[in-house]
Amino acid sequence: MSSHPVLWVLTYATATIAAIVPVYYAYLETARPSATTPQRYFCGTCGCHVFRYSAVGDDENDKSWEVATGTIIGRVGADDELVEADDEKEPLLRYARHINTDNTKDGGLSPFIKLIKGAELPEKSQITDDRGGDSKDILEAHCHCKTVRFYITRPDASSQLPWSGFSDLIVPAVTSPREAIDNPRDEKWWLRPHSKDNPDLTRYMAGTCACRSCRLAAGFEIQTWAFVPRSNIFFLLPTSTSSPTPASLSNISSDALPLDFSTLQQTYSPLRTYESSPGVFREFCPRCGASVFWHDRWRPDLIDVSVGLLAADEGARAERWLDWWRGRVSFQEDAENGRFGEVARWGSDVIGMLAEGLREREEEDGMVGS
Repeated sequence: MSSHPVLWVLTYATATIAAIVPVYYAYLETARPSATTPQRYFCGTCGCHVFRYSAVGDDENDKSWEVATGTIIGRVGADDELVEADDEKEPLLRYARHINTDNTKDGGLSPFIKLIKGAELPEKSQITDDRGGDSKDILEAHCHCKTVRFYITRPDASSQLPWSGFSDLIVPAVTSPREAIDNPRDEKWWLRPHSKDNPDLTRYMAGTCACRSCRLAAGFEIQTWAFVPRSNIFFLLPTSTSSPTPASLSNISSDALPLDFSTLQQTYSPLRTYESSPGVFREFCPRCGASVFWHDRWRPDLIDVSVGLLAADEGARAERWLDWWRGRVSFQEDAENGRFGEVARWGSDVIGMLAEGLREREEEDGMVGS
């Protein structure tokens, strides 16, 4: 499963692309990648995915390169300067279709991004009070190559301890006063009820982000995050040979460590850290490039976890564990930031469609962000 919703644009500019050498990952689970094994290329410094190469045969017409759309800034003219163009006659980017949605089980975010008008929203998930399936006490997570493996536990008393200002999902940073963003009542907004009829806090809040920083660190238009206290995240060491068994914090698996970034660096850490702005850190897998965590020095005990890594039985949205905020896309206003012309408009349209799809579901439920 991908660590984020993926948007690729197809191109055949093989000679130009092959001249660039970012980190390479043959992402099919094969012992020896062949000439036709799909390959990903990402930045080894920040983890940004850039290209995907695929081939169905040896002929040049059987080979193609795909570019992650989040890296595309605008159309370049003959003098290598960004230019405006008549995108109605010759669009640089256009909507095609969602692919590989069967792998997500629940469609992921694709049902909310209605590229075709009149598309159906996904059926509502049924969260029950039983303790079977993904109502269990531990949820495993891993990147594609499984170099990075950890698990999260259900909310408990320790989950109430962190402090955090409100996410931009709840209180828009661009239009809200500082005192509102700072969460003066110390609300534990990341803890969410089990279901509409059960107020027990058994889930974490999750949401979508369209900020320029996430877009350029991942390579894609949308990044999904779940907000999980650090006390509920346990890192699995490379000696782990089996899945952890459900356990309380006082009886965790012996081959797991509570998430502490400094301790991991001193013992064993497959994570690579990138400081995307002063005091703001992102972790990714240096082998397959999967986004893993976001955290900063102002709220060290609440971690943003990349949702695509969660191995939930019910599907990519992990709705037995996560309550998706549908009132807005975080930093939706940033969709055009740093982009030019038709590409800026295209990115804004994609995020706008996602926001509309989320709002439609919110209106159906008759409640905000739940």
